[in-house]
Amino acid sequence: MRLPFVAFCWLAAAVSGAAAQTPTVAEQTAIVTGITITKVGTYTAQTTSAPARPGQDTPTGTVGTDVNWHFVLDSPHVAGKAGTQFGIEFRLEGTPAGDGVTLHAAFTFPPQGIRNPNTGDMMHTAKVAFPNMKIGALCLIGYGFDNGWEIVPGVWTEQIWYQDRMLAERSFTVSKAQ
Repeated sequence: MRLPFVAFCWLAAAVSGAAAQTPTVAEQTAIVTGITITKVGTYTAQTTSAPARPGQDTPTGTVGTDVNWHFVLDSPHVAGKAGTQFGIEFRLEGTPAGDGVTLHAAFTFPPQGIRNPNTGDMMHTAKVAFPNMKIGALCLIGYGFDNGWEIVPGVWTEQIWYQDRMLAERSFTVSKAQ
């Protein structure tokens, strides 16, 4: 992972021949124009899980970070088994390239919802904030089945949002647990 690098341009102008104005910093605000979806389906990845933070509401109370992902099936059909991961790979479009923005993922589960047997909580949707998604970078937002109880057969819908604008929506059909 690369750390963000911010460059500032200092401008100075001569006033009355000898005096200089105070340097100014040009402020840039990230502008997200959309996303280009590159792949949708089932993938494998190296995943590191961490406890969910505020703004990350998930059935398991954890959020995973995937690296070195590789799509294995370009299909909306998802095998219902522990270890399966599925989602949307995309390039975030906008300016300036390399700036980080916060995207939100919303997952809608089949009508019966997901019940966490450890807490008794029932969820019909999950909403997760993903800070520092880089403009111009290849990104991935998906869901992975860590536990058998998460596997709810039926149609799952994933949406990707920036502020109040939906950038993408895809549906996946999860099969019964195998």
